[in-house]
Amino acid sequence: MAIAVAIAAQAAHGSANQLLLMVLLFCWMIYKRARLSWLAIALGISTISYLTMDARIVEGPLLAGNYEGTLTFDEISIDGDRLSGFAADTTGRVIYASYRIRSIEEQQSLLALGPSAALYVSGEFQEPRMPAHSYAFDMMRYLKRHNASGMLEVGSISSAQSSTGVRARMAKQRSNLIEHIDKTFPVSLAVEAQALLLGERSSMDAEQTRIQRTLGITHLFAISGLHIGIVTAMMYFILLRLRVRKENATVLLLLVLPLYAMLAGAAPSVMRACAMVMMVLGARLIGHHVSAVQALSASFILFLWLDPGLLHEIGFQLSFGASFGIIASLKLMEGASVIKSGLIVTAVSQLCLYPLLLLHFYEISLSSFLVNVLYVPLFTLLILPANFILLAASFVPIGVDVLLFSFYEPLRSWIERLTVFLAGLPHQVWTPGRPSVVWLLFMLVSVLVFFIQAEKGFRPRLLCILLIPAMLFTAKPYLDPRLHVSFIDVGQGDSALIELPFRKGVYLIDAGGVLRFDSQPFQEKSRPFEVGRQTVVPYLKGRGISNIDLFILSHPDADHAEGADEVFEELAVEHLHITPGSEANALMLELAPAATEARVELPKSGSYWEVGETQFTYLSPEDDRYEGNDDSLVLLMEHQGQGFVFTGDLEAEGEAGVVERYGDKLADAAVLKVGHHGSKTSSSRLFLEALRPEISVVSAGIDNRYGHPSPEVTERFDELGLPLWSTAEHGTVHILVEAGRISIDGSRK
Repeated sequence: MAIAVAIAAQAAHGSANQLLLMVLLFCWMIYKRARLSWLAIALGISTISYLTMDARIVEGPLLAGNYEGTLTFDEISIDGDRLSGFAADTTGRVIYASYRIRSIEEQQSLLALGPSAALYVSGEFQEPRMPAHSYAFDMMRYLKRHNASGMLEVGSISSAQSSTGVRARMAKQRSNLIEHIDKTFPVSLAVEAQALLLGERSSMDAEQTRIQRTLGITHLFAISGLHIGIVTAMMYFILLRLRVRKENATVLLLLVLPLYAMLAGAAPSVMRACAMVMMVLGARLIGHHVSAVQALSASFILFLWLDPGLLHEIGFQLSFGASFGIIASLKLMEGASVIKSGLIVTAVSQLCLYPLLLLHFYEISLSSFLVNVLYVPLFTLLILPANFILLAASFVPIGVDVLLFSFYEPLRSWIERLTVFLAGLPHQVWTPGRPSVVWLLFMLVSVLVFFIQAEKGFRPRLLCILLIPAMLFTAKPYLDPRLHVSFIDVGQGDSALIELPFRKGVYLIDAGGVLRFDSQPFQEKSRPFEVGRQTVVPYLKGRGISNIDLFILSHPDADHAEGADEVFEELAVEHLHITPGSEANALMLELAPAATEARVELPKSGSYWEVGETQFTYLSPEDDRYEGNDDSLVLLMEHQGQGFVFTGDLEAEGEAGVVERYGDKLADAAVLKVGHHGSKTSSSRLFLEALRPEISVVSAGIDNRYGHPSPEVTERFDELGLPLWSTAEHGTVHILVEAGRISIDGSRK
C-alpha cells in the first residue's frame, strides 16, 4: 500500500526527496508499535538514504558524443546478432551499450567470453527514442531505473576478455547451469526448469506467458519467497540428516543463500526473500527473535538505501507489497484450516496488489483466486521439489535422471494440458485499463479501509469497499459521450483505433507489422519484436479494451496485417472485415487459424451501417478481385458532422475512383488518414482538393528506408495549406470529437 503511495506521489510531483519522505513515513507506519531501538535504526537508515539519495542518482541530460574506452559488463545479453547490456566505464558510470554483431565467428568469440566481460569499444552515444505511446516500453525510464548515464551504440570492439571476481564467477556458473539444463532435461521440461530454478525466463514463448497471465500464476514461475523457503527447508533438512549441528547448519545457510540468490539472477523478489530469511536466521543464531514484519521492513529500507531506483522496479513493488499485505493480515488466518488459509493468502495478495497490477499490466486475472488454491500447493509440494531433485539427479552419471524423467514428464504433461484447458475458459481476465494517479490513490485507500475493517471481523458486505471503486473505474468509458480515434505509432505500418461514444463499439483498422528481410541463421533472435503484441495490444489494454467489435484489415500487406495474429491471440474479436479477393493471399492464409472465432465478411464499396449517431460507409473496392493497394478497404466514418477517411494504401488511381463515386460525400472531410504512409504514389492533388481535410495523419516509421512521407507529398500538403501530423514525429496521434468539435494531440509533446 505505502509502496504504491510513494510511486503515485513521485508520479505526481517527480521529486526524489518527496519519494524518500514517503519511504520515511512508511517506516514510521511499520515501526510505530516497535521497540525504540528498532525505530531508531529504521529512522537512522532512512534519514541517511534521504540525505544521500541525490548524490547516488544520475541527474541531468544523458551523455552525448563519441566514446572510446573499456566497458565492464556484469551480464552480457547476446540474442541473434545483437549484444546489449548495462556496463560500467572506468569512472564507474553506468552505460547501456548495444552492438550489432557482424559475423557468426564474432558471435561465437563473444559467447565464449561468458556472461561477464570487459570490452574495449568505440561508439557514439544515442538519444533514446520516445515510446510509441504512454503504454509502450519507455527506454528513457528504463535507463533511469538502472541509474544509467547514457545509451551507447558501439561501432567496434577492439579487444575483449572475460571478467574475474565473485560476481563474474557466479554469472558464469549460472550460465553453465542454464546450458546444463538445456542439454540434460527433456525439451518439454527444460524451459520451466530454467525459470523455476534459476529465474531464466527468456526462453518462454509468448503463448506460455499469456497462459500464465490469464490464470494469474506468473508469480509461480518467478523465483520468490516460495522458492527460497523450499530451498532453505530442503537444505536444512539434509544438513540435519547428515548430523550437522543446528548452529552450523544455520551458518551454512547464511553463506549459501546469497550465492543462490546470485545464481537465480538476483531479481528483487529473490533478494527480498533471501534478505528476510537471512535476517531471521542471523538473529536466531545470536539468540534474538526477529518478526516477519521487522525482517520485511528492514530489508525494504536496506534495499532502497543501496539502490533508490528499485522503487520503480515492478518485481520489487509486487514482492514487498504482497509480503506486507500477507503479514499485515495474519490475524485473518487465526484458527483457519489449511485450505481456508490458502484461500485467504491468495485473496489478500491479489487484493492488496490489484491497484499496482492495473498500473503496470492494465488487467487482472479473476480466476487466479481459485486457480492458485490448486497451483500453489501443486508447485510447493510437487513441481518445485521435483525440479530440484531432477537437477541434482542430472549430475549423477548412472542414469537416475532418465528414470525420474520417465515418471515425471508424463505427469507434468498432464498438468500442462489441464493448464491449457483452464486458460481457454472465457471471461477470466478483467481489463479496465491503467488508472490515473487520482484513481490509483482512490483504489489504494479502499484497499486500506477494507483490511482495517476486515481485521475487526470479516463480513461479506465489506467487499463493497473494494468493488465500488473497481466498478466505477470499469464503467468510466461506458459513461464517456466522446468519440476517440487513435492513430497508433507502429513504426513503418498502419494501425488505427476507433472508440465510439459510451463504448458502443471498438473498431481496430489494421495492426501494423514488421517487414522481415532475409537474414543469416546467426542473426535470428529468440524473441523477435512483435508489433501487434508489444505495441498495439498494450495500447488497447491500457485504454481498458479486451474485446474488439470489428477488426478491419484494409489489405494483406505485412506492414498492415502482420501483427494481426498477435491481436487475435491476446484479445477477443467478434467481426473481421477483409478486402474481397484477399482471402487466398499467403499472409491471410497464415492468419486464418488465429482468426477462427471471428465472423469474417468481405465488404465492398457501398456497404453501410450505423451505430447510434455514427455512420460508416465503405468507399472501395468496387469488385471481388484483389490486385494490390488500390483494392484497399477505404472507410468513411461520419460523426456529429465530422468525417474521417481511412484509406489503407490507396494510390492515385484508386483515389480518383473514390472521388468520382463519392466526391460530394467527401467534401470538407475533417480527418484524413494519408494513404500509403505518404508515398509519392498517393495523396494526389485531385484527392486532397476534393477532401480539404482539417487534419491529416500519416503513419510512418522514424528514419524509414522508404523516405516516407515523400517530400513531394509534404510539399503538396503545404501548398494547399493542409495541416499534416506524422506518427514518426508526434508518436500516437489521438483525436477527440466532443459536441461536434475536434481536438488533437500526440504522445510525443
